[in-house]
This record gives sequence, C-alpha cells and structure tokens, in this order.
Amino acid sequence: MKKFIYATTSFNDIEKNDVGIVEDELSNNEFRVKFLRSNKIISVGKGQLDIFDIEKVGDTFDHKVCDRCFKRLPINDFPDNRIKKGGLITKRPSCKGCRKIKDGKGISKKDRERWEKTKPKNYDLFECPICNKSSIVGISKIVLDHNHQTGEVRGYLCESCNTGIGRFDDDPTIVIRAKEWLEN
Repeated sequence: MKKFIYATTSFNDIEKNDVGIVEDELSNNEFRVKFLRSNKIISVGKGQLDIFDIEKVGDTFDHKVCDRCFKRLPINDFPDNRIKKGGLITKRPSCKGCRKIKDGKGISKKDRERWEKTKPKNYDLFECPICNKSSIVGISKIVLDHNHQTGEVRGYLCESCNTGIGRFDDDPTIVIRAKEWLEN
C-alpha cells in the first residue's frame, strides 16, 4: 500500500498539512513525494512530514483529507452534511474554506424575488432545458440555477441537472471533457 504523508510545516510551494504520496524513499532522511494539491514531485526531508494511515481518516476519525485542497485537517474543519442511519453525522468532503469557495456568490434577494414570480406553480409540467425531461412541479423538485462566481441567475432546472452542473464546478471545460468521454 502507498505511504501517505502530510507536511508538518510550509516549505517551497508546499503548505502545512498538504497531503502527498511517497513515490520513493531516497535515503533514511528523505522521501520523493508527489503532493496532490500542487501536483508536484519533490524531495522532502522526513523531518518536514508525518506519515499517516489513509484508511484512518474520514467521518469516524479525528482527521479528514479535503477533496479539493488535499490537506489533512481536523474533522471539525469540515461542515456537517447529513445524518446517516444510526445517527452518524457525515461531513462534507470539502473543508470549510474550500466549501466557501465552491459555494461562491449566492443569488441576490432582489433577483430571487424577481425569479420566484416566474417559477412554475405546483402540479404544472416543467421541461428541463438541459435533459428535456418533463416533470411535475411539487412532485419533482426544480431549482433556480445560478453562476457561483457572479451570482447571476441562469434559470430553472431539474434538481438532477443542477446537481450535475455543481459537481462539474460550473466549469464548461469539465463538461466538454465529460461529453468527449461519453462519445469515446
């Protein structure tokens, strides 16, 4: 199994708590490490890092690795997500700092009020402009989609398409790569 490490101090472009994978042990005092956040492979003295068990991070442990900044952080640095069966509170996969960036700018109160007037009424039919599926408003959920960088409203979508866009970080480049993946 690969050895996972985290930086115990900042050095070069590496920040404290950055997670990496040991590529090679160069000597008793040095590893060659691929750091995930920066995607760089560098030689690091063992005194600048700690090894940790990747299988012992997550919701039921004291630490978790953020899926965006790839830092090993205390579990309390991750926002709550939902309560699972048995009462286990799961945490979001992204730390609070990364989540704030992902959530970005919200819809202004003025825009939300304006768009609320155009929302289809419960039990009306709604056709999603992305997937073209028809749904019944109030039985199926439709949501007001917006640009997370500008706060600009794009319109109503089915919840599934809105979630998909969010998972692709509103990034057209990722959507194009997904399209190419599906076509090949």
